[in-house]
Amino acid sequence: MNLKQKNTLLAAGIISGLLSLPMTWMTIRNAEVQIEGGFGSLFNSAFQGMTFDVTGLNGHVTMLFKTPLWFVIGVAIAANVIQIMRSSNAFAIPKIALWIVAVGSAVWITIPILLALSSGKATLGIGWFLGVFRRLTNLMAGQFH
Repeated sequence: MNLKQKNTLLAAGIISGLLSLPMTWMTIRNAEVQIEGGFGSLFNSAFQGMTFDVTGLNGHVTMLFKTPLWFVIGVAIAANVIQIMRSSNAFAIPKIALWIVAVGSAVWITIPILLALSSGKATLGIGWFLGVFRRLTNLMAGQFH
């Protein structure tokens, strides 16, 4: 694959990542709200079995600390941008920087999604598939070679 093809593929990954932001990443069904004290039991019984759509704009990932999903997606998009910059003669970006950004964002999104799916209450949406496509563009463009 020549440089022009790689950059086109990486640009498609950036667009895919941006398009995934407002899309549904996951739908969580039969969610339960647990409010303590006072009117908590009244609210808990009223809000049982709710369905939530998680998008790149309203969702967050809690792994060590709470991180907005849009930030994690932005870091993943940055992996594509760094790879485009790295292939240019104008920038001297070490390969380790690319590894840290790419692997970090992949782990930060993958583990919580796998945990949510294993609960049996979540299903994946189109935003997640666009996010996976963004990740595949890095691999197809030869990021780890």
